Amino acid sequence: MRLKRAFIAVHKWIGLVVGIQVVLWMLSGLVMAVLPIETVRSEQNIAKQEPLLLDGLTVIAPDQAASAAGGGASAIALTGLAGDPVYEVKTADGKTALIDARSGTILSPISEALARRIAEADFAPEAAIASASLVTEEGGDYRGRLPAWRIAFDDPDTTRIYVAANDGRVSARRSDTWRLYDFFWMLHIMDYSARENFNSPWMVFFAAGGLAVALSGIGLLWWSVLRPRFRRRRA
Repeated sequence: MRLKRAFIAVHKWIGLVVGIQVVLWMLSGLVMAVLPIETVRSEQNIAKQEPLLLDGLTVIAPDQAASAAGGGASAIALTGLAGDPVYEVKTADGKTALIDARSGTILSPISEALARRIAEADFAPEAAIASASLVTEEGGDYRGRLPAWRIAFDDPDTTRIYVAANDGRVSARRSDTWRLYDFFWMLHIMDYSARENFNSPWMVFFAAGGLAVALSGIGLLWWSVLRPRFRRRRA
């Protein structure tokens, strides 16, 4: 009977603590299952980018772009940025420099005005820009490359587009839908800071507690249901 009382105590007290987190797991899992991941990532708001047309376009030579970037280029690509031709020059130290393909002017780190143009070209809905600010530290809804320009739009979903300052690429798209999803993702994996560590100590602790509740429940099932049936059959 001592073993039975031990199983009852484990099942009751650990179950009381773990049960709260189990409810949060079910709730957060339901929310994440209901929200389409494409909507969370704002994929429906990404504008179609027209290819860069080189017909009749006069651009500088690639070696001139490399020189403008400081030399030592490991790769050079001619691409479009907000409708304008630019050279993307990767240097030997792994950095990226943007060069205006027509004038040879170095563009990176990009200006606020260019970041606004990039964000407007990326955002399909008709909405005005509410604000623009330079982000130099991770926090809030952005955990990506730094520095980056945060371009906030005045739309119903409070969309923010982050543009990396070094290469002008859109590094993140955030919205109220994303922030709701991210909150429940935090509850689900129990990483309350970076929200990226699936192997957090809290996750391991509550998972082990849930296993203890399940195993103690199996033991109680034996004493409460199966054992009496076996005794009746023997009788």
